[in-house]
Amino acid sequence: MVKEILSGWKNYLERSEVTEAVAQKRAAICAACPYAKHGKLLAFIKDSLTEIEGAYCNICKCPLSAKVRSTDICPKNKW
Repeated sequence: MVKEILSGWKNYLERSEVTEAVAQKRAAICAACPYAKHGKLLAFIKDSLTEIEGAYCNICKCPLSAKVRSTDICPKNKW
């Protein structure tokens, strides 16, 4: 999982069109998920996907800005 999240942070910085298109769809799902929580440590991370800005998954504890851009899967199989 660490490798996938690191790839997500790389994609967060590069922001290719394909990655961002997938991330937008995933972010919409995550924003409506009851397991998406906002963290104080992540508050400094600004994201173009404002619905997940500063949020993390309360199941896997991954920051959503990286998770939605990674090759990892949703722990609840929502995407």
